Amino acid sequence: MGARRVPPAPYLVAGLGRAGRAAVAALVRLAGADAVSAWDQDTERSMQRVRASLGVSVQLGPPTDLRARGIRTVVKSPGIAMDAPLIARARELGIEVIDELELGWLLQQAPIVAVTGTNGKSTVAGLIRDVIGPRAHLAGNTYFGPPLSAVTADAGDRVVCEVSSFQLEACPTFLPDLAVFTNLTHEHLGRHRTMEAYAAAKRRMFVRGETVVPLAVIDVEDVFGRELAADVEAGGGRVARVGDEYRVEEAGWDLRHARCVLRTPNGTVELTSRLPGAYNARNIAAAVAAADLLGVGREDAARAIAVFPGVPGRFERIDVGQDCDVIVDFAHTPDGVEQFLQAVRAGMVRGRRLTTVLGLGSRGDDAGHEAIGRAAGALSDRLILTTSGYQGQPRMVSLQSFVRGARSVPGAEYEIVLDRRAAFERAIDGATGDDVIVIPGRGSFTRLNPGPGVEIPFDDRAVAREVLSLAFRS
Repeated sequence: MGARRVPPAPYLVAGLGRAGRAAVAALVRLAGADAVSAWDQDTERSMQRVRASLGVSVQLGPPTDLRARGIRTVVKSPGIAMDAPLIARARELGIEVIDELELGWLLQQAPIVAVTGTNGKSTVAGLIRDVIGPRAHLAGNTYFGPPLSAVTADAGDRVVCEVSSFQLEACPTFLPDLAVFTNLTHEHLGRHRTMEAYAAAKRRMFVRGETVVPLAVIDVEDVFGRELAADVEAGGGRVARVGDEYRVEEAGWDLRHARCVLRTPNGTVELTSRLPGAYNARNIAAAVAAADLLGVGREDAARAIAVFPGVPGRFERIDVGQDCDVIVDFAHTPDGVEQFLQAVRAGMVRGRRLTTVLGLGSRGDDAGHEAIGRAAGALSDRLILTTSGYQGQPRMVSLQSFVRGARSVPGAEYEIVLDRRAAFERAIDGATGDDVIVIPGRGSFTRLNPGPGVEIPFDDRAVAREVLSLAFRS
């Protein structure tokens, strides 16, 4: 692949979230503060404080004049699309545009294991990090580790990087030492417009013209995965296929524990874990395949998988000593919500009742939201629809697609409680040991976004714990 080359200064970092701030710090270390400037459209007080802390020239508000400032490279945050005015202008001027992930890749000398896909990225990345052991760093598009450009790894370490399609849009050379693909389902069409464009962004982490990753773990359940595996092998890469050489033969679970039997090229293995659900058995299969490619011993991998606590906000049980079960999860796509609810139902003792509190805040995906509402209506005994970050819309308008989906299910029992905390209270009020209450959609997120530039502290796990404590205090 040749030597890695960081594009030339002067640099402009576009977007000052976690990734952008990490990029500023990395570029200052590389080229000095005088070679780095930054921009963000946010002018709120919190961003004013960020500007004061960075030690470089920062412009807030309307996009900066790239030509007047002599910018040669723009490093963008993942949330900024390639057709955003500043990025489009940079490309018109022939200025190189890369994502923070690409910058981290160019600066990083340790081997990188990268995980992408619609669902399961965080869990698979966490499993692989623990399977590798204490010399593995978790990084990337995750709230559970730093952006890649902030990681300083020693010789002999490995970096396990969670990667989103948003990042891959502006990564012209990023090819990890081991690439993992989990699945491709309906998501991010507000950004990518079509599933074909979404798939093409994911493919960039495995195949670039005549060059492919040397090692890959690819789930081949769908056509895209099978074609991707074939393309990597055609380019000379080695592929471990989940769903083929690494196949889940058996899987069983309750709401706390799970076991699965995997068929692998190195024999059948039985594993225990704290990860309920058929989808988690498949996540474990991907981690085992990665462990084999990396040369991790099977017994070491099994021990790590058995004690892996799970990712915060993924199938996380909230327990203050109450009789009912309450579970918070990050499932937020049609496929993810359906698989999560199916896993919960399969882990429930017969006769218990499932209540789902559902509220998602993204816009521009009516078909996806309707599918989520339909799945929740079909799989729940009781569905409470509520709001999340409604992003400037009237709250009831933000729920219309979910309502249409739930209403399309004959006999579905659903109600609307616009205030999110009140929805939690409604679900928990009077709950007994016969009840299982699930809150998918936000996982470990700690803020709601009701409108542009507005954030409200709200952690589903903390609020559920507070409501439970009030409802069940002795």
